[in-house]
Amino acid sequence: MAPEVMQQLHGYDFKADIWSLGITALELVHGHAPFSKHPPMKVLLMTLQNAPPGLDYERDKRFSKSFKEMVATCLVKDPKKRPASEKLLKHHFFKHARSYDSLVHTILDGLAPLGERLLKVSCLPFYLFISSVICLRWGINVESDLVSYISDKRS
Repeated sequence: MAPEVMQQLHGYDFKADIWSLGITALELVHGHAPFSKHPPMKVLLMTLQNAPPGLDYERDKRFSKSFKEMVATCLVKDPKKRPASEKLLKHHFFKHARSYDSLVHTILDGLAPLGERLLKVSCLPFYLFISSVICLRWGINVESDLVSYISDKRS
């Protein structure tokens, strides 16, 4: 949550979304939110009192300078100094991003089909239960197809 939203000074606006983009970027690269090891009230205090979270230039060497700058730009505490989305999209990081098709192929190439990935998930019975509820609610009869597919794959 953006500092200004926590302080309830200006309420929630698009500048808070820019902060959220920076936090989301940190979560994606580190696998957890900043200060996630602390209790919620401490996180509030740390967000308000400490310098904004960011990428460490030494520890996070694998990330480009452009990415580090984009994250830092998003995580400026003063919302008046945080860029609007129009300005942020002109940042070097976004200007030199790969095409949509390139990203889709990078992410999806080599990814096993959904059914196969479900077989590896330990919460498969829960998934089947939820799927059954959704199918019943919407009148879709795909449960038997999914169960037979999984049975075939297991045998």
